[in-house]
Amino acid sequence: MIKRQFAAYMLGNEIARKFWTRNPRPGLRILAYHRVLDDEESSFPFDQEVISATTDGFFRQMKFVRDNFDVISFRDLAICEERQCPWPKRGLIITFDDGYRDNYTNAFPILKELGLTATIFLTAGHIGARELFWWDLVAYCIKHSARASITVPQIKSEPMLLTSGDARNAVIRDVLRWLKVISESCKRTFVSHLAELTGISPPNHEAEPMHLNWTEVSEMATSGFEFGSHTLTHPILTKVSEEQLVAEVGQAKTMIEQRLKQEIIAFSYPVGRFNDRVQTEVSDQGFQYAVSYQDNAAYQTSFDRYQLPRIHVERQHSLSEFRSALLFPALMSRSGWRQAGRLRNL
Repeated sequence: MIKRQFAAYMLGNEIARKFWTRNPRPGLRILAYHRVLDDEESSFPFDQEVISATTDGFFRQMKFVRDNFDVISFRDLAICEERQCPWPKRGLIITFDDGYRDNYTNAFPILKELGLTATIFLTAGHIGARELFWWDLVAYCIKHSARASITVPQIKSEPMLLTSGDARNAVIRDVLRWLKVISESCKRTFVSHLAELTGISPPNHEAEPMHLNWTEVSEMATSGFEFGSHTLTHPILTKVSEEQLVAEVGQAKTMIEQRLKQEIIAFSYPVGRFNDRVQTEVSDQGFQYAVSYQDNAAYQTSFDRYQLPRIHVERQHSLSEFRSALLFPALMSRSGWRQAGRLRNL
């Protein structure tokens, strides 16, 4: 980690930026965000891992983007293809997954102030709804449980302790990691028994909804924001039945298009997981592009439209790390560091 931070400092400084300005590295950068919030992680009642940036951090990041890149949309990519013209040399797409309301209350004003737009991938069944996302429900119940431990034998045979904040966060990570690899039906069964397991019922969010509503979505669309699909209920698509796959991809697309009165062309795989079956369904439903969590830039001469890589932004990233990831994505990507490690071990 220290070596990566040092590399970020060297590659993200002003000298490196000026060098890049004269000799920009090719490739389309696609940024992946979830939430923009200023809440303290230690007291945050839900899953803090989806907080991508603070409002101040996001403003600084977007200012760097505005000054050094040309922000475009997936529709702009489609136009380039139709006209058989090259992508913008400094093209960049800003994306958000899920459809949290802070995309509207916190990120939207900053982007408008800087003259930027973004693409928001909506979990359509949660827009305007009060039901928590399953990962937030898991985090909430475990963080608020009065019990000293819980037992989930499918994960560990012994009780998992809830005796400190760090211990609770570790249990949350273990449970969420397990839920991402089991079948969708097993995941839903487990989530439905969370209240019994933890002694905590889901919170009532009548006063402070967590998700966007369709009025807010329409306002952002009118301002030039692009919307894509992130399924209907955010299942792991590699773990659902064929019938569920068709419904999650197709019904979400129909719902969003009917609400916005426009075609949507981009899709984001929940937690970035897909296989050939999922890609085929996304293509068959009429999407032109789909994004993953493969960490790199996309290159027009060799890109796969149904597994476009994205640069994942996390709250703990320094501005230098953010800058270096954009200026030199191949060097700063997780795959780039794994390759460097293999070379050192040869």
